Amino acid sequence: MKKIYALLTLLAIQYALQAQIPEDALRLTWHPTYGTARNQAIGGTIIGLGGEITAAHNNPAGLGFYKNGEMVLSPGFNFGKNKTDYRGTANQSNDKFSSFGLGTSGVIIAGAIDNKKIKSAALSFTINQTANFNSNVYYKGLNNNSSAAERYAEEFSASRLTPQDAIDNKFLSLPTRLALYTYLVDTLTLNGVRQVVAMPEFTNGVMQENRIEQRGGAHELSLGIGANKNEKLFFGASLSMPILNYTRNTTYTETDATPAVTNNGFNNYTYTETLNTSGLGLNAKLGIIYRPVERVRFGATIQSPTYYGLVDKTNGSMAVKIENLAAFPNRTFANTVNYSEQVFTNGAPSIENRYAFITPWKLGIGGSFVFRETENVKKQRAFIAADLEYVTYRTMQYTGIAEEQATANQFKATNSGIKDLYRNTINLKLGGELKLNTVMLRLGGAYYGNPNKDATLKQNIVQLTGGLGYRHKGIFIDAAYVHQMGSFVDSPYRLADKANTFATAKNRTGTVMLTVGTKF
Repeated sequence: MKKIYALLTLLAIQYALQAQIPEDALRLTWHPTYGTARNQAIGGTIIGLGGEITAAHNNPAGLGFYKNGEMVLSPGFNFGKNKTDYRGTANQSNDKFSSFGLGTSGVIIAGAIDNKKIKSAALSFTINQTANFNSNVYYKGLNNNSSAAERYAEEFSASRLTPQDAIDNKFLSLPTRLALYTYLVDTLTLNGVRQVVAMPEFTNGVMQENRIEQRGGAHELSLGIGANKNEKLFFGASLSMPILNYTRNTTYTETDATPAVTNNGFNNYTYTETLNTSGLGLNAKLGIIYRPVERVRFGATIQSPTYYGLVDKTNGSMAVKIENLAAFPNRTFANTVNYSEQVFTNGAPSIENRYAFITPWKLGIGGSFVFRETENVKKQRAFIAADLEYVTYRTMQYTGIAEEQATANQFKATNSGIKDLYRNTINLKLGGELKLNTVMLRLGGAYYGNPNKDATLKQNIVQLTGGLGYRHKGIFIDAAYVHQMGSFVDSPYRLADKANTFATAKNRTGTVMLTVGTKF
C-alpha cells in the first residue's frame, strides 16, 4: 500500500482544491418526482394527462384543463432502510430512517374566457417537494489497496505549499488541513529529498468504516398559468423557486488492520464532519398538450435547469494516533514526536463556501387514453397514461459567484469530472385509473435510469404505486402508497492514480400520502 509523493510534483488531481465533488452534484439532483396522492398512485404520470395540480411542477399545459378553482393539501410520510456491501463485507445494521413530506399543495384559480379561440385559463400558486435527502448509510470493510489519507496527501502535494501554509490556506479542503495538523499527512526526508507521505500507507491494510446521516429536502414554490385553445391545444408555463436545505453528518474511521504491529507508524484516525448546504434557485417550465380526438392526448414539456445560489457551512474534527516513527531508519519526519495522539477541530464559526450550481435539463413526452371522455367528467370511466423523460446529468455544473470569483476556476476539474463520470438518462412512468362512480382505483409504476457511465456502478430506482380516490360534490380525498426499490453507490474518496473504491447499497422505502381538496 506504500506510496510516496514528490513534494514539488504537481499531480493531475481531478477534485483536489474544492469542497464540491461530482458525487455532491448527483446527490442534489437524482431523486424521484413528487406530487399529489393521485399523481403518485399512477406512477407520477402527468405529461400527457393534465387536469391535475401537479402539472404546475411538470407540464403546466395541464392547468389548461381546469374550468373551476381548486384548493389542495398533500401531506405525506416517508420511511425506509439501506443495506450496504463494502469491499465484500455485507453490512446489515439498523439503518432505518423516516420523515414527513409535502406533496403538491396550493390553489388554482380558473374560469371560462369570453374568446372565440381561448375557452378557459387557469392560474396556480403551489408548493411541492422535489427532493427528500433523509437517509442513514453505514458500511465497513478491509482495504489493503488504498487509504482516504492518500487523497489528503495528493491534495497537499499538488498545492506545492509548506505544511504550515497549507494548514492556513482556505482553498484546501478541511480534512487535508486537519490531516496536516495531526501529522496523518507529513513530510519526510529520504536520501536528501523532501517527500510527502500519508501514514496509513506504511501498513498492510486498514479497516475502513463510514457512517453517513443525511437530512433535509428541497421544496419548490411555483407560479403557473395554463390555457385552453378550442378544446384541442392546451399550453402553459410556470416559474419556480426551489428552496434547498441539506445536512450531512459523517464519521469516517480507519484503523490499522494489524494492531499487534507497532512499528508501521500508524494506529488509527477518525474524521467527523457536519456539512449544511442551503440556498435558493430559479427555473422555468413550458409545455403543451394536444388532443386530436376526445379520447387521446399527447403532451410535451421542457424544464430548464435550476440555477441555485448555495452556501456550504462545514465543521469538522480529526483524531489521529500515530506510533513509533523511530522504526523508520534513514528517514527524518517533520513530526519529531515518535508517539502522538492529536485531536484538532477547525473551531467556530463554520467554514463557509459560496457558489452557484446548475442542475440538469429535463425533457419529457407523454400520452394518455381516456375511456368515454366527455366534458362531463362524471361520465369518464378510466384512463391509462405513460411518460418518458430525458435528463441531462452530464450538463450539471458548478461555478463561482460574483463575490467569490477567485474560486471560480477551481470548479473546472469538478465539472470535467461530472462529464467523465455521468451520462444522460431516461425515466419511464406508467399508470392508470378506474372510476367506479365516486370511488377511483389507481395503479402505476416508474423506472429511473442509472446516471453512471461505469456499468459496475449500479444505480437505479423502481417504484410500484397504488391508491384510492373519492370524489363527491366538489370534495375529493385521495390516498396513495409508493413502494420504492433502489440501488446506489457511495465513494468515501477518490484517488488520482488508483481505481475507485465504493460501497454498493440497496434501498427500500415506502411513502404514504394523503391529498384532500375542494373545488370552488
